[in-house]
Amino acid sequence: MASIILENAVGGIISPDPSWASWRPQSEPIRSPNQMPEKIQAAELDLQRDLATYPDLQFALDYWDAKCRDRFAPARADIDPAEIVSILPRVMLADVERSADGAVDFRYRLSGTGICNVHREELTGRRPSSIEPTDYGALIDAHYRIVLERRRPMAHVIALQLDQRSASYARIILPLSSDGQTLDMLMVVDSEKQNTLSEFVETIRKIGRRR
Repeated sequence: MASIILENAVGGIISPDPSWASWRPQSEPIRSPNQMPEKIQAAELDLQRDLATYPDLQFALDYWDAKCRDRFAPARADIDPAEIVSILPRVMLADVERSADGAVDFRYRLSGTGICNVHREELTGRRPSSIEPTDYGALIDAHYRIVLERRRPMAHVIALQLDQRSASYARIILPLSSDGQTLDMLMVVDSEKQNTLSEFVETIRKIGRRR
């Protein structure tokens, strides 16, 4: 698995920004999606080493893996809501839409109540690229496209700061396939644990300790 990678809002790999360390950690969710972001950064998590901090994401990955059997990904029909009650409020399902000219986009088929509470809006029927702030939506869309290319799960911790308010959270993206070959849906699970920015910075510091 890849080690932690720090990205900017458009997915470019960058060096850790030392200014993160000077920010005062706050756990208050971002309440105004129309505010312009001061900073949006994401770190890719190593699925074998980093999910111990997020047991609900480890549960989601283990459940997904058990449903794969001999396929690269399970089908949507294999996912039984009764078996994932503990994470269900924080689950999103995104259809992978392919047009005749080969263009790919994503649209949320389902957004759990916990997701709606964080975003302060209903995301069902929306495209990730339409989520505000615009840079945040672009980051989410970029992550989905990477999973589409890799055809395997991917997890991140994401940090945002808007006008002195900040939030940091982790989530995992799990591919689904109705025919065992074409990736046609993504199952996204947000962790219940909402990190402070100091925890995000500590995650970034692990990069140096691993290299």
